[in-house]
Amino acid sequence: MTDSALAANQDQVLEAFIIQVRQSPDLKAQIKAALNQDQVIEIAAANGFDIDSAAILRKWSKHTDFSQDTWMGWFEE
Repeated sequence: MTDSALAANQDQVLEAFIIQVRQSPDLKAQIKAALNQDQVIEIAAANGFDIDSAAILRKWSKHTDFSQDTWMGWFEE
């Protein structure tokens, strides 16, 4: 798999994880309580989603509220 294909796959996995987080109040609470991206990655892995920090960074660069942690930009609250 090429680097760009791997990145695209990671992005798709992250998007699927975000959808699941938005649908699960318990999972959403876990993500909101995460202190760093490593904890977010661990939560994702525990739920069957293999993501890396580069995928989170690419997602973060798509939203503009940099006053919040990366994953807080996933929620419209």
